[in-house]
Amino acid sequence: MTPKRSFSRLFLSLLWLLLALSGPGPAVALAAEAAVSGDPGWRPLLDRLAADGLDRTALTRLFAGNAVAYDPSIMARKVDAMVKKEFEPKPKPSPKTLAQSNYRHFLVPAVIDGAVAFIRANQAAFDRARREFGPPPELVAAFLVVETKLGSYLGDRDAVSVLASLARSSDIDAIAPSMKTLQGDPDRRAFAANAARDRAEWAYRELLALLRYATATGKAPRTIPGSIYGAIGICQFMPTNALTYGIDADGDGVVDLFAPCDAIVSVASYLRGHGYRPDMTEAETAKVVYAYNHSDLYVLGVMAVADRIKARLGGR
Repeated sequence: MTPKRSFSRLFLSLLWLLLALSGPGPAVALAAEAAVSGDPGWRPLLDRLAADGLDRTALTRLFAGNAVAYDPSIMARKVDAMVKKEFEPKPKPSPKTLAQSNYRHFLVPAVIDGAVAFIRANQAAFDRARREFGPPPELVAAFLVVETKLGSYLGDRDAVSVLASLARSSDIDAIAPSMKTLQGDPDRRAFAANAARDRAEWAYRELLALLRYATATGKAPRTIPGSIYGAIGICQFMPTNALTYGIDADGDGVVDLFAPCDAIVSVASYLRGHGYRPDMTEAETAKVVYAYNHSDLYVLGVMAVADRIKARLGGR
């Protein structure tokens, strides 16, 4: 062995010894992160979340191994819907359209009876929602029926994986293989590319809010179920709305959107925050409902369910 090579080995050995003795400094932290991270593609997202104040160690644990799997098809599905709306517009839905849609399942007597029973079982929360924010029980309950069947279906994916995948999918090249609407059209692709960048930014803000919500509620992030686009709770709030409009209605110190009491009053808080007033016309109320979900068919569905619940309650 040459003296030069011997000196190099000695230098490297001393360097590693100094790093070990110096404690968990930046170099050691980076080495540890590299050891547990199963997908280096998450690194830019983790860096950004840490820069926004989240704990780096907790983030590294959360994304360790393959605990959070990247799925570009989630963004592909969302952008496909946006492309169709832009390039293949449909006429506004009618009551006939509603009767032929999946929303018809929420209008059957058994579902309406269940909503009435839910209102009576949570009467104090509905009374508070109306007293403090204005919306009547039938309208608030209609949202909970349509969103999660009164909490019986909360989504089948963890919200972290969904929102993280969306936040990582700003590049059209990553999602194009999973898309169905591009059709080789450069105009569609350009629109889709802009949509993906915009939605990735939106998803990042929602992911950041979700992780803050998890910390505030003491929930392990990956135990929080979500919709196909990351909405959470009985009321299916996006996490930013959970932080803005969520109400601790039962006074336990936690805004738990998976608890009926908190979800009920939080829906009323959201509606008030988007302009609801008790003296609104039906058309004005419909505009507030549209803010909850930008779908004309959704608005028809919620309004129809609310009308049937009101009739079943005796029109009060």
